[in-house]
Amino acid sequence: MQINTVVRDILPWLLTGANVIHQCGPNNVADLAGVTAALPPQLAARYLVTGYLGPELPDVLALADVVISRSGAGTLAELTALGKAAVFIPLASSAGNEQAHNARHLQEAGAAAALLGDVTPQALQAALAPLLADPVRRAEMAAQARTQGRPDAAERLIDVLLSVAERR
Repeated sequence: MQINTVVRDILPWLLTGANVIHQCGPNNVADLAGVTAALPPQLAARYLVTGYLGPELPDVLALADVVISRSGAGTLAELTALGKAAVFIPLASSAGNEQAHNARHLQEAGAAAALLGDVTPQALQAALAPLLADPVRRAEMAAQARTQGRPDAAERLIDVLLSVAERR
């Protein structure tokens, strides 16, 4: 099930305890805007739907307490470098099922929650509820995520390449 659908289905519950910035892809904005219009005003005020986040993405991620996302390598690199608690919903059609492997790895390290297999709104709510309710649990997950990050990966790769070049 698509992330947008499961988020949409738990939105009233989610907005009672969180502000949500929802990057949904430009083709989904109109549908989700319709959902927003049906929300009570006090909940709708806590929800921002956008096709894409551009230059503001670093600020949004910095402010986020919990991120719901796919689990591609680039996303994992960013979120672990920042030390963000996350719930991953891997893209089932990813090459070699790499997103599921990525999400599972971080889940096993206590650095994220991973929804593998058939993703339901109830499963997403169950994964989010303890993170939203317990700041200590959220902070522990974020700290574990930070231990999995490699923000110096580019420099480490350069060092390896230079050492190989020096041997030639």
